[in-house]
Amino acid sequence: MKEIEIFYDIISPYAYLGLKLFSKHKISQEVQFTITPVSLGSILGSTGNPGPANITPKRKVALYDFCLQCIKHDIPALGPPKHPFNPMPATRFISCIEDHELRFKAALFINKCCWADGLAVDTEEALTDLLKKTDFFQNEWEDIYAFTKANGGRKKMKMATNRALELDIFGVPTFRYDNVNFWGSDRLELLEDYIENPDKYQNTNYQKMLNTPSGM
Repeated sequence: MKEIEIFYDIISPYAYLGLKLFSKHKISQEVQFTITPVSLGSILGSTGNPGPANITPKRKVALYDFCLQCIKHDIPALGPPKHPFNPMPATRFISCIEDHELRFKAALFINKCCWADGLAVDTEEALTDLLKKTDFFQNEWEDIYAFTKANGGRKKMKMATNRALELDIFGVPTFRYDNVNFWGSDRLELLEDYIENPDKYQNTNYQKMLNTPSGM
């Protein structure tokens, strides 16, 4: 059975929005999926793509758009205490959770702490304080955290990020299904239609346009 793979980094407000919208969408109940944390900073650097935080007009417009979309979809958005921030403590921990359902719950919880509640998740101390308050982790979070600290998280993140680059992932969130990348928090309706009506999307002019020579 085909599944959706969600490439994600907590540093992106749209990744927070995308995961929250996905969790409320019917395809999250109908199609198997997994979440793959990656390093957005490494992806942007490798693809020569400056992030919105480094372009003042783009940052202003993107953050306002994010806030408007959160209002539209009734999703709380306070924002983290600092941005950009170091996402590695959170993403490395999430990447080390083997159970896919628990990994998704952890990502949603840490997302909420960061983007909805305005809490810091950029240090090991801040993250462990938050994990102690979860109602879905027992003591196993301590074992996962110990594995993460022992460079398990670093290795997993590096492998996942390199794989994302090989799959032409250039931003988050990206929902990958049937070898097709659906990039952005606003691609869920298109993804749903693609899943339900695959034949409809077989005949496109994509290859023609991709191979069109430059006129400059």
